[in-house]
Amino acid sequence: LGPAMRNIRLDLEYDGRNYYGWQWQPERPTIEKTVKEAIEKIIRHEIILYSSGRTDTGVHAEQHVAHFFSETRLEPLSLLRGINAVLPPDIVVYSVVDMPLAWRARRDALDREYRYTFFCQPAPSALFRDYTCWVRDELDAEAMRAAARFFVGKHDFSAFRSQQCDAEHAVREIYDMAVQKIPPFLHIRVRGTAFLRHQVRTIGGTLLEVGKGKLSADLIPEILASKDRRRAGPTLPARGLTLVAVRYAGDEERGIEAARATRFRFPGWNP
Repeated sequence: LGPAMRNIRLDLEYDGRNYYGWQWQPERPTIEKTVKEAIEKIIRHEIILYSSGRTDTGVHAEQHVAHFFSETRLEPLSLLRGINAVLPPDIVVYSVVDMPLAWRARRDALDREYRYTFFCQPAPSALFRDYTCWVRDELDAEAMRAAARFFVGKHDFSAFRSQQCDAEHAVREIYDMAVQKIPPFLHIRVRGTAFLRHQVRTIGGTLLEVGKGKLSADLIPEILASKDRRRAGPTLPARGLTLVAVRYAGDEERGIEAARATRFRFPGWNP
């Protein structure tokens, strides 16, 4: 008998500054293209790399999940070391796990969590400039929390998506939103089923208007009901957005949740 087919899952982190998002583009560097080529160098055959979703140009990730099918005999640890050896340093695979053949990264995800981070100081940051959005003034976190509550639940988010969004419809469910003020940072954390193109960045831009006192929190239901992109706030820069987690049933038992959680602990940065 020959080797058995395997469904090999990768959990990745990356700095999105040098890439045009996740999805393959023939003439541009993308995360998908870079990771696919690295895997193929190690296992020595072509693959299709399946993803838990897409990220836009410049967006970062603490946990992006992908998988591929292969009959390779390489053990997970050998695959992890080999793939990382040929990846550039701004993309890292930190978990390799064999999954059931029927498992799919996109379909089987329980939820996805994003974080948008502001750096709130009179002067910009030299160290965090590529991972936060600088705001000169103090933001009203309580007003932002009041506004955030209106986004929780199932809504038509037409007013909060890009005009280039190709999703069939704009109905999405947000399970939880939190506004965390940990000076000098202010984080907006959003957890839901899936997200439209620019949805989190536009929600963030709308909450920023609330935090600056330019928009009343009570207007959020009206903006949602309008389905009019012009009524919502600006789309914030991609550099402040990070895909924090993509969660699946059984990840605690697999040790993947612990592997993710222990990699990203910076005082005042990711509590």
